[in-house]
Amino acid sequence: MRKKTVIFIFTIILIITGIYFYKDKILDVLPIYNSSRLRENAYAEKIDPGAIIEVKTGNIKKTVSTSGYIKPENEAYLSFATTGTTGGTVERIFSQRGELVERGQQLVKLEDKQEHLNYLKAKNDYELAKITGSPSQIEEAKLTMEVALDKYESKTLKAPFSGKIVDIFIEEGDFIEGSSDVVYIIDDSSYEVKVSVSEVDCLSVAVGQKVEIELDILKGQKFTGTVAEVAEYAKIESGVVTVPVTLLIDEVSHYFKPGFSATAEIIIDSAEDVMIIPITAISQTDSDIVVLKVEQNQILPTPVKVGISDSFYQEVTAGLNTGDKIIVNNYQRNNPPQNSRNPLGGIPMPRIRP
Repeated sequence: MRKKTVIFIFTIILIITGIYFYKDKILDVLPIYNSSRLRENAYAEKIDPGAIIEVKTGNIKKTVSTSGYIKPENEAYLSFATTGTTGGTVERIFSQRGELVERGQQLVKLEDKQEHLNYLKAKNDYELAKITGSPSQIEEAKLTMEVALDKYESKTLKAPFSGKIVDIFIEEGDFIEGSSDVVYIIDDSSYEVKVSVSEVDCLSVAVGQKVEIELDILKGQKFTGTVAEVAEYAKIESGVVTVPVTLLIDEVSHYFKPGFSATAEIIIDSAEDVMIIPITAISQTDSDIVVLKVEQNQILPTPVKVGISDSFYQEVTAGLNTGDKIIVNNYQRNNPPQNSRNPLGGIPMPRIRP
């Protein structure tokens, strides 16, 4: 019994002695839990110069990405239903595809001999009533003439606004119904993009926000715009909830055509002349956002406070100064290869939880 007691005491002494002499190395292999321990744990391993960058200032934008198709702000598929006629035979087409027309300009005319005849008769009756008729007869003749004139004019389709004739769907001699599309006209002086954003992102999108738009057919050329409308409703497609948003393009290119696909970045926040670093330089501990700062050839885990991010760069509001040097790829530093070893028997270096 006495011998076992001596062995036990001796073992305890050895453990205490080992802890005393190797306490720093033991701390190095333990997880880093708070910012105070971060400062005490400086990596002294060899630093790759290519992994070091200098903290600089710049501009950063937080955006919501979306896509859609461009269309004229004002467009119309015209039919004779808008004039009130039920249809007829196409007598004459006054315009052609690609032509610029003015508001009120004649586009297409249907055969109107009967309507013209009825109008002339009503007009003559009105003129006669003004000479020989009573006041009520004059009023009746006038109304009859106006109705006949409306029917006569309904046989001619006119441009509802100034714009370009994009397409014509009929030919002279065709018999058409009043509801049939005849002409597609656009106002090509103003274009918009119809897009959808997720139900989460829509909380950040508001009318008046600036937008950067790029057309797939014009890669590398960006067009500015603004959010013109955020719908008051959501729609569900394949189980995904989105909110329709309309973006108005500030400047129109002569290359624009209705239906071109476009991508857009809605700028929901921005900052100018602020400290920015790559997001790969950042990792997350239990309580802090951390970068690896380089000082005197040592790597110091340093807590920072951050602002907005554009998914590539992160604004830093506190914890660093312009000119500080940091490790650009914090992920690799915090996830060392399996053969990374420390002096205490081959245990990997401690890593900050990403």
